[in-house]
Amino acid sequence: MADEYKSFIKVPGGGEGQRCYYPVRLDPYGKGCGHNCSYCYARSLLEFRDLWRPQDPGVADVAKIRKLFEDVFDKGRRNKWSEVLLRRVPLRIGGMTDPLQPIELEERTTLELLRLLRDYRYPYLFLTKSALVGEEPYLSALDPGLAAVQISVTTLDDEKAARLEHGASRPSERLRAIRSLSQAGFFVTGRISPLIPNRRDGFYSEGGVESPDERSFPYFSFGLTDALCEAGSGSILVEFLRFLPFVHRWLAADAGDDLRWMLNERSFHHEGATHFSAEEKRAYFERIREVCLRRGVQFSVCDDANQESFRDLWTNPDDCCNALRNIPGFTRTYKQ
Repeated sequence: MADEYKSFIKVPGGGEGQRCYYPVRLDPYGKGCGHNCSYCYARSLLEFRDLWRPQDPGVADVAKIRKLFEDVFDKGRRNKWSEVLLRRVPLRIGGMTDPLQPIELEERTTLELLRLLRDYRYPYLFLTKSALVGEEPYLSALDPGLAAVQISVTTLDDEKAARLEHGASRPSERLRAIRSLSQAGFFVTGRISPLIPNRRDGFYSEGGVESPDERSFPYFSFGLTDALCEAGSGSILVEFLRFLPFVHRWLAADAGDDLRWMLNERSFHHEGATHFSAEEKRAYFERIREVCLRRGVQFSVCDDANQESFRDLWTNPDDCCNALRNIPGFTRTYKQ
């Protein structure tokens, strides 16, 4: 029997909690994710403390989550989450671990959680790399008036994805899930998260001129944007890779390249990670945004180090997740 994950609801501390428009996490699983991605930020935070168990993650007790909602909404009891819940601040499901990771097929914790949120008409973001989100019974448990579904796709190459996203659905399956949800009336965000750059820092911002000695990492391609739009995404959200020592090590083991060569004097450190320069990130963002504009698809950026400097690129300047005015149940962010 899986261990109980007791910290199922929380607001992260530090910069993330201050930057994020929807920082209140409600995670059905914790301390591990069966996808065990080579670039995972949560994995990098927990593995060195021996708190990451991809094959045996902790499982939240849905009865305790239900009691939290009953106490606040049915019994009028006050607790540390009353103010947030009564304001109906949207919750973020999948902020640390994927809610549809492989253990969900056994536990069905996420399915119960979705039905609970539907019962209370409570809005939420739902982040996943699993194609289960576009299949029954999840398709019926989700509510297009409450759910801002974000499906992450990092490459169009199924084989390459399998090497870095070990337990996740294939990208081609995730694109079909986007199409299924879109056809069912959901506003779906195609999330390129993380965007693993294919060239060194400065290549595109300096003009993108090819030369014989230029190295590349052919994982991400700009054609991914077209594929996400064609699948039915209403919005595209991009988040860059954070370069961390553990991530370098995992990428070297799984992809044969630690990507250290991408970093140079333009790159900078922020909150324990190394980041591409703002100029180079913007070059990627603007190229992706051009495709979105041409196709009539909305665009936004999630950035750990320079969030506000890219606000001019967001379709909706009031919401980086682009749920306000697209999902009826979203009437405010955590900041409002």
